[in-house]
Amino acid sequence: MLNSIVENAAPVLSPAFLTVDGEAVYEVAPNSVLNIGRLETNDIVLDDYKVSREHAMLKYSGTEFTLVDLASTHGTFINGARIDRAPLRFGDRIQITSHEMVLSSELPGGDAVVGSKMARSLDRRLKFFGGLNDFSLITLVQFLSQEKQSGLLLLELGQNPGPRLYFQEGEIIHVENDENLAELLTREHHEQSLFFYFHHETRFPERTITESTPTFLMSLCQAYDRRKEENVKAARLAQTAPFPLTTRLKMPVGPN
Repeated sequence: MLNSIVENAAPVLSPAFLTVDGEAVYEVAPNSVLNIGRLETNDIVLDDYKVSREHAMLKYSGTEFTLVDLASTHGTFINGARIDRAPLRFGDRIQITSHEMVLSSELPGGDAVVGSKMARSLDRRLKFFGGLNDFSLITLVQFLSQEKQSGLLLLELGQNPGPRLYFQEGEIIHVENDENLAELLTREHHEQSLFFYFHHETRFPERTITESTPTFLMSLCQAYDRRKEENVKAARLAQTAPFPLTTRLKMPVGPN
């Protein structure tokens, strides 16, 4: 009995460590997020004009590490490959412009850990990042619109990247990876973890959505509801339709 309890117990998670430019070492606490960028408000500040104000985000969730590029100008790289979002493993090398970071499971010998002045757990600062299991996505989108926010809303469903919504003064001006956006907007609950991060942005793509945000959301959701109704009707029709006649009776052909 005791053995089964021990086997089923949740694993004890240990902190990881991120070495920056071979000098400073930052602790990455379990179930936390570290922001990397040029602004002093980031957890890891890179004083370099080529680094974006909020450049990348390192997420330690459960037993997995994920690195997310926050639409930076010069990109984020893992082991030389440019990424938008990718898993991170111990020993991997992160490159941001001329800066290099290495993730390790143990504290490098002799190095002191730099305290993270803005370490945040995943369930805090919900205004800017967190989980959407307890309320709907459309509530968050409407809030950003009403507050006249400008920035990029990134969504992740489970471990998969989802839609990206660009807001400018509260108006949605462009959406990327929007295949399941309408379905996510109409959900009240999310069986898979839906994670969001709102990144303040000053560089925006060309505007592709000219409708106001309320009109855009309404038309998107209404179109999705119509498709759902049509699919339901088609399924019912298929169930009630008679079995198709696949063969024809052949009449015997008599002599002329």
